[in-house]
Amino acid sequence: MPIPATSALCSIFTLLIAGSPIFYSPTPRGFCSNCCQIKERDDVKFMLYTRKNPFKAQNLYLSDDKRLRKSNFNFNHPLVIYLHGFSESATSERQSSQEIKDAFLKNGTYNVILIDWSPLTAVPWYTNSVDNLPIAARYMARFIRFLVQKGFPVKDIHLIGFSLGAEVAGFIGQQLQEWSILLPRITGLDPALPLFEDGSPNRRLGPNDALFVDIIHTDGGILGNPEAMGHVDFYPNGGHALQPGCARQEIANNRWLGILSCSHQRAWEYFIESVHYPMAFPANRCEPSKLFGTCRDGGNGKAFMGMGADKRLRGKFFLDTKGESPYGRSNPLGSIGL
Repeated sequence: MPIPATSALCSIFTLLIAGSPIFYSPTPRGFCSNCCQIKERDDVKFMLYTRKNPFKAQNLYLSDDKRLRKSNFNFNHPLVIYLHGFSESATSERQSSQEIKDAFLKNGTYNVILIDWSPLTAVPWYTNSVDNLPIAARYMARFIRFLVQKGFPVKDIHLIGFSLGAEVAGFIGQQLQEWSILLPRITGLDPALPLFEDGSPNRRLGPNDALFVDIIHTDGGILGNPEAMGHVDFYPNGGHALQPGCARQEIANNRWLGILSCSHQRAWEYFIESVHYPMAFPANRCEPSKLFGTCRDGGNGKAFMGMGADKRLRGKFFLDTKGESPYGRSNPLGSIGL
């Protein structure tokens, strides 16, 4: 029988590992005999940020019309929905969610909703997190359907996920299509590899999950999936570890364990830079090859990785980056403080 969610065993604790916060739970969530009960309303939070409230989130809830109307949600502004990865939280500074949110609000009048599902992605329960993906994704999809039913135009939704969050995005896209809602764009930032190796398109993010699916691979074969998964797949620096600057950066900050995650995190760091400057990462087409990362001809502007990706693009593309911010070789802005 599942453990009641109110038990102390179901608490979430923050640990600092390699200088970064990691979210830990002594007991997994799920439906096993020793699992904590999943409470969707508590375990999955929809946190709205706009230029009117860039730092303090307004929590939205499924089917709560009154809360939606009283919030700063603007039906005339585009919507970005972001899903963090395993062991992350949507509220932690210097992690992907807050950095993504800040980038969008600095560059446009967006509604940004960060989905905090950290109770379902706490370490060390990765297998349980994967098992719970369909449940979490259905609840998230119901929330998106709620916004659409209230009149928000589907064409203005951009769903973005990092690592395990990218895989959830695929499940969300699949679920929404069962309700005749097709998302215009899903961006996968180094989608997770562990337990997604079988390649079944209905068990991971794939090109059928939205009108346009673009992928950035940075840690292929380790934490990230190296396989082409979208309409267009970008492989900066070959798409695998170590990404330029990772070892030097982590050793300099005495974060040896950070070397393991640095290349994985580069996916969202590159994407953030592309939000600030959509043409920062020009790329060239890579023809299919058993050895990914073999057509090393730099980048001459035939395509752009990240926010500026052309929705007509198809295939694999390759590019080189620099080892420190600004990473893009065509970024004229100088450092943007990543």
